Amino acid sequence: MLSLAAVSSWAQGTVDFRNGGITFGTVADRFVYKGTVGTTKLVGTNYVAGLYFGAPTDAGTGGTFAGRTVAFRPTTTASPGLWAVPNPTAVTLNGVDVGGSTVLQVRVWDSTKFSTFEAAVAGGGEVGFSAPFAYTVPGAGSTPDKYYMEGLRAFAVNPVPEPSTIALGVLGVAGLLALRRRK
Repeated sequence: MLSLAAVSSWAQGTVDFRNGGITFGTVADRFVYKGTVGTTKLVGTNYVAGLYFGAPTDAGTGGTFAGRTVAFRPTTTASPGLWAVPNPTAVTLNGVDVGGSTVLQVRVWDSTKFSTFEAAVAGGGEVGFSAPFAYTVPGAGSTPDKYYMEGLRAFAVNPVPEPSTIALGVLGVAGLLALRRRK
């Protein structure tokens, strides 16, 4: 029984959870920005990145958390927009076998205000998340670069609009439609 459990844990898929500091096979912007992509790169150890995986329908606030959050670099960093992944850089994707495919998504939030991404969304905190991207776990004996998150692209962290702001916007649109109907 113990042998079976050990073999099962070894067969779990992994991914290298870095968005920089390595040479990716494709040239792309994989930084995280504050406000708008292409402007100010995110810094501050209060922000953390978490890796989520699952089916494409899990994107946004669904999916399975991969079990590790990593802090962004401090404001004094020479590498803004990158999170600092300690060794080992590999993150286990429980339930995804070697050779299996899944969809990955990186989610970012302020961990000093909210303990989870879901809590930050519910509480109207600053959050950001990458577009979901496909990932296939490399086979045994693959070179380290095959585990990189090639599909990750740049994204920004922004405040979640408060429900009252959304409600006011809907009310304003309804008022405009009512005025238009009168004329």
